[in-house]
Amino acid sequence: MRKMLVATHGKFADGIMETFQLIMGENESIQTLNAYTEPDFDLQKEVENTVRLLRDDEELIVVADVLGGSVANAFSQYIASSKVHVITGLNLPLLIAVAQDLDSSVKTEELIGNAVDTAKDGIVDLNRALEQTINEAEEDL
Repeated sequence: MRKMLVATHGKFADGIMETFQLIMGENESIQTLNAYTEPDFDLQKEVENTVRLLRDDEELIVVADVLGGSVANAFSQYIASSKVHVITGLNLPLLIAVAQDLDSSVKTEELIGNAVDTAKDGIVDLNRALEQTINEAEEDL
C-alpha cells in the first residue's frame, strides 16, 4: 500500500490540497505536513514520527515544495529504506498524477517517473506557445 504526504514550508500543503480535493475529491491515503506554522514546530520529530508509523507493507511518497529545502532534506534521510520516496517541485499536475496511480499495480519508481514527466509537461509559457503556433500557421500559408 502506498501513501502520499504533501510536505511544505508554511501552509502551502493545505492550500494546494484544498484545490486538489476540489478537483479529485477526498483521498484518505494523502496527508499534509505544514512545516514551521507553529512556534514550537520540530521538523525532525514530525518526520521521524511519520516514518515510524509506516506499516511493513506501506510505502510513503513525499511530495515536497523545494529541492534542497529543509522539508525535503529531512525526509531524504530515509530514502535508503526503500519505503520512503521524495519528489520535489510540488505542483497540482504532479499531485494529480501521483494520486491517480497511488492504488495501482504500477511500480512506485514508474509511478513517480510518470508523475514527474506529467508535472514538467504542465509547465508551459502560453505566450511563447501561442506565438510559435501563430508563426507556424503563417509559414504554412
